[in-house]
Amino acid sequence: MRLFTLGGGQLALMMCWEAQRLPLEFVFHDDPSAPAATCGRPAADPFEEVDRADVVTFEFENVDLKVAEYAELKGKLKPPLAYLAVKKGRIAERKLFQSLGIPTASWRIARDGREALEIAKSMGRAVIKVPTGGYDGKGQFYYPREADAIAELEGELLVEEYVDIAREFSIIAVRDERGDVYFYPPAQNYYVDGILVWNFAPAKAPEEAYEYVYRLLEWQKYVGVLAVEFFETRNGEILVNEIAPRVHNTGHWTLETDASQFENHVRAVAGLPVRGPTAVKPTAMVNILGRGLEELPLRQLEELGKVYWYRKRDVKPRRKMGYVNIVADTVEEAAAKAREALRLIYGRDFPRLVLRRPLSRRSETSAQRPASPLSSFV
Repeated sequence: MRLFTLGGGQLALMMCWEAQRLPLEFVFHDDPSAPAATCGRPAADPFEEVDRADVVTFEFENVDLKVAEYAELKGKLKPPLAYLAVKKGRIAERKLFQSLGIPTASWRIARDGREALEIAKSMGRAVIKVPTGGYDGKGQFYYPREADAIAELEGELLVEEYVDIAREFSIIAVRDERGDVYFYPPAQNYYVDGILVWNFAPAKAPEEAYEYVYRLLEWQKYVGVLAVEFFETRNGEILVNEIAPRVHNTGHWTLETDASQFENHVRAVAGLPVRGPTAVKPTAMVNILGRGLEELPLRQLEELGKVYWYRKRDVKPRRKMGYVNIVADTVEEAAAKAREALRLIYGRDFPRLVLRRPLSRRSETSAQRPASPLSSFV
């Protein structure tokens, strides 16, 4: 069987790792030097590759939509194109949540930055989001702090009321073609300026959170892994922040189980039954951002857990270069070791490597949470 993946980044690489023991040929559509090239084969012509493939999937939302549409036309795209189309725009995503009765932060649509400012003023505090192309906190502007930058934005914008967040968590789920669904334990996530720094699992989630995930899976009969990110407010309200119709950074810890999110995504889209892992221990994941391999105390990190490396060519601040998974007997022990890993990876360089630089705030500003120094984690 030939599996064709749109995108060849780190998520495709990890899917390829898990696909290697299965009778699958792994092909990807991306730059031939992308991380997945160390495991799979790059496609020469994506449309011809769709014709040759048995199944087509994607590892990222910002892929070539024309290729995805062609794969859908051929009946080969999994999950369905509808989920990818929704993730092409934040406004479409909010409208989907609304139609399914899934609670979110209060939101409105603005024609441009000037109108967005007026709406934000009426809310008191708000986040203004460019509808397309956003991830890891990109394309998000915080009001009132970035009011000048917001005023200069052009085109339709999403304005969301600021949410006083007590914590953030996510649920990874997988659904196969028969409709069988498996939920991984929730993970509690810690972000800085919109980018995930570390998380741990298992965490707690109320029953309604699982119901919201299930509604999303059933909407267009999803096939594959779906990630849903949640806010829990100070008054205990559960809100959905966003979805990712693919494997996700908040589920990297599942590689320490005997059926990871990457394996289950490959299994589901290939028409194989999903597997609920039987070996699940408390696990923390720490992202390695903006550090080259030669800059890391590799031996010390390996004493704490397992280092996974993406083999990206260029190193720059906030770029995901790899991560560390730490397994322990208790959540408290896993979290304590994660804090030690944070110290080893970043030390005093945390602000330079993880926080946004002042000169970049006009185009890449913070998300709903304020910027937090390393000391807030330790």
